[in-house]
Amino acid sequence: MAGPKPIENRYYRPELDVVRFFAFFLVFVDHTLPSARDPRVMHLLRGYSRAFDAIGDVAGFGLSLFFALSAFLICELLLREREAAGTVKVKQFYIRRILRIWPLYYLGLALGLAVAFLPGGDPTEVVKLGWFAVFMGAWICAIHGMLTNPANVLWSVSVEEQFYLFAPWIIKYFNRKSLYGFCLAVILVANAWLFYLGSVGASFHGVWCNSFVQFECFAGGILLCIVLRGRLPRIAVWQRIALLLFAFSCWFYACYGLQAFFGGAWAHNPGSWPLIFGWALGTMGCVLTLVAFLGVSPRLLPRWIVYLGRISYGLYVFHEFAIYLTDRLIIRQLALHKNAIIRSYEGPIYLLNLGLTFGLTVLLAALSYRYFETPFLKMKKRHSVVESDPVETVVDLSGVVKVPALV
Repeated sequence: MAGPKPIENRYYRPELDVVRFFAFFLVFVDHTLPSARDPRVMHLLRGYSRAFDAIGDVAGFGLSLFFALSAFLICELLLREREAAGTVKVKQFYIRRILRIWPLYYLGLALGLAVAFLPGGDPTEVVKLGWFAVFMGAWICAIHGMLTNPANVLWSVSVEEQFYLFAPWIIKYFNRKSLYGFCLAVILVANAWLFYLGSVGASFHGVWCNSFVQFECFAGGILLCIVLRGRLPRIAVWQRIALLLFAFSCWFYACYGLQAFFGGAWAHNPGSWPLIFGWALGTMGCVLTLVAFLGVSPRLLPRWIVYLGRISYGLYVFHEFAIYLTDRLIIRQLALHKNAIIRSYEGPIYLLNLGLTFGLTVLLAALSYRYFETPFLKMKKRHSVVESDPVETVVDLSGVVKVPALV
C-alpha cells in the first residue's frame, strides 16, 4: 500500500519563527529598557550613558527586522505561487492578509479606544486612532508625534499594509531582473527622503515613522529573496554567530558611531548623510540577521522559542498594553509609596515588573492565538496556494501523516 501523499507547495522554515521572536524581543527591550537620560541612570553609568542609550536604539531595529522578514517571506511565497500556479492570485493574497492581520489589528485598536477613556487616558487621541483604522497611523505619528495610547504600537502595521498595496502586483508582473530594478528604485526613494529629512532637521518620529524610509528594509528583504533564489545558506554555526555579531555591529555603529537615531537630552540634527548611512547599516544588519538564521537545523531550535515566534504578532500587539497595566499597578504605586525603604527597592522591583510584563504579554498572546486568531487562520488556509503553516506528526492506523498545525 502506498504511503501518505507528501505535502507539496509548502514553505515553512521554523528558524523564521525564531527570527520573529528575536525581532519582537528587541522591540520589547526597546520599550522597557530604562532611559539613559534618567538622572539616576546617568549617575550610575556615568560616561557610558550614551553607549547604553545606543543599545536601546539598537533594539529598536527589531521593528526593521520584522519589515525585512515580512518582505522576504511574502516575496518567497508569491514567487513559489507564481511557479506553482503560473500566476499570482492577487485576490487570494489580500484575503489571506486580511484574515491574518485585520482581526487582531482592530482588536488592538478597540482596546486602545477603551484605554483612551479610562482614568489617565487621553480622549483627544481618539481622532488619531481613527486614522489608524484606515492604516494611516504611520503618517499621523510622523507628522504629529507618537501617541501615549498603548495602541500606538500599531503604527508599524499600517506600514506593512502599505507594502501589501504593491507587493503582489510586482511579483505577478516583474521578472527577477525587474525586481532588482524595483528594489533599487525603492532604496533611492528612501534615501531621497532621508536626505530631505536630514536637511530640514526632522524629528526622530518624523524619520522613524515615515513609510518611505521604512520601505528600504522591505527592499532589503526582497533583494535577499531573489538573490537566494529559494536556496538556503549552507554555512557553519560559527559563521552564523559571526554574521549576528556583525549585524549587531552595524546597528550599534549606526546608533552610536553615526548618532543617527539619538534624541532626548543630547538631541541634535545628525544631518542627511548620517541618516542615509545609518539606515543603510540598519538594513544591512537586518539582512545579515536573516542570512544567519536561514537554514539552521530545526534540531538546534528550542520549541518554545519557535512557538513564541508563531504567536509573535500577538506579542507585538499586546506588549504595550501589558506595559501599561504593570506600570500603573506596580511602578507608579511604588513611586507614590510612603515607606522610603520600599521605594529604595526600585531596582529589584523593576526587574520583577519586567518579568511580570513579559509573562502577561505571553499569556495574552497565547490566549489570543488559540481562541481568537486560530479561526481566522483556518479560513486563511482555504485561500493558500503555497502552504506556510508548520506541520505536526500524527500517527493513525494507516501510518504517519503530516498535517498543518495551527495551534
